[in-house]
Amino acid sequence: MSWQRRISSSLYDIIPDVPNNFTLVDLGSGDCSKTRFVIDELIKRQNKLTFYPLDISEEFLLKVVTKLTEEYGDSLSIHPVASDYVQGIEQLKQIKGAKLILWIGSMINLPYEDQISTLRLISTMMTDQCRLVFTADITHSREDILKAYNTDLSIYRTFLYNGLARLNREEGSMIDLDKLSCHLDYIRNKDPEYTSYVRVYLEAKEDVVYPIPGLGIDLMMKKGEHLYLHEGAGLSCKYTLEQLKTIVQKAGLRLAGTLIDKRKHVAFCSCVTK
Repeated sequence: MSWQRRISSSLYDIIPDVPNNFTLVDLGSGDCSKTRFVIDELIKRQNKLTFYPLDISEEFLLKVVTKLTEEYGDSLSIHPVASDYVQGIEQLKQIKGAKLILWIGSMINLPYEDQISTLRLISTMMTDQCRLVFTADITHSREDILKAYNTDLSIYRTFLYNGLARLNREEGSMIDLDKLSCHLDYIRNKDPEYTSYVRVYLEAKEDVVYPIPGLGIDLMMKKGEHLYLHEGAGLSCKYTLEQLKTIVQKAGLRLAGTLIDKRKHVAFCSCVTK
C-alpha cells in the first residue's frame, strides 16, 4: 500500500462520529489525493458534503475542483479558496456550524514556533463543534531515520544545487557546485518542549569565497563549514506523543485523540477547542 493510501485510509478512521453534519475544510489541499477517502466517508454518512479546499495556486486548484465536480456531481458542493493560510482562514471563519478541518503533511516542515502559531491561527475558525485533524511523523532511532532519508539524498542534493544554480543565474554569483558536497543529519531531541528533525546541508570541500552581486553580499565558507538552505533548525520534524501534546496545548487546543498507522511512521492527531 502506498504512503498516500495509508494516510488516506487512516484519515477516515479518525473522523469523529457526531450527530452534526460536517463541512470539510482542507488546508493546503493540493490535488486532494489524500482527502478523497474522507470525502467518500463523509458523503456515505451525510449523503451530501460541502467542501472548502484551500491552496495557494488558483490555477491548479480550479483544475482539481473541475475534476472533483465531474467525479462527485451534486453530492459534493465545492467552494475553492485560492489563498495563503492567513487570508484563507480569515475567509473560512465565516463558515457556520461543525467543520472537519484537515491539515495533512504540512506542519513538519515549518519552524517550531511557526507550527504553534499556525495551529493557533487554525483554532480561530473553530468552535466546540469543530474538529482539526493534522498529521505528524513519529520519531524513530537515528539509524532508522538516516537509513530512510539517505535513500532520498539525491533528491535533496538536486533541490539544493538547483537553488544555488538559480542564485548564479539570477544574482550574478559564480558558486562552484563541485566544491560543495551534500549531507544530511538527524538531531534527536526528547525534550517535550521541542522536536527532533532532519537537517540537509552543503559542506565546503575547501575554503571558498563567492561574491553575490545581486544581493550585495559574499558567501564565505571555511573548509568543512556547513551551509543550510532552510528556515528554522531543521526540516521534516519528528515527534513523540508528548511533544505533539505540548505543541497542541501551546496553540490553545486540546488533543482529543491520536491514531498511529500500522508501520508506526505517522500520527493522526485529532484536536478540539479547550
